[in-house]
Amino acid sequence: MEACPQYGPEKAFVGPASLAAVRLMNNHPTGSYHKQQRLHAIMADGGISDCGNAQNCVRVCPKEIPLTTAIGELGRQSTLQLLRDLFGKSQ
Repeated sequence: MEACPQYGPEKAFVGPASLAAVRLMNNHPTGSYHKQQRLHAIMADGGISDCGNAQNCVRVCPKEIPLTTAIGELGRQSTLQLLRDLFGKSQ
């Protein structure tokens, strides 16, 4: 995704398409089974915190997928997962 300034061969960021796929799977009834593992993966290096919110991905997306909405929702899910991890609560 050449429009994203955080994505590239020398950078660790997974990119907005991967984050949107995580959101799609987390919201699907059968995909929610591994939701916690996917959230932990995007909470690591190269994940959601590496997004610089340039929003170029939204402008160039040929499918008009609301990528910033997906990334925002994943941010909330990641925060909730972090709190669950800190306080020992499972999903």
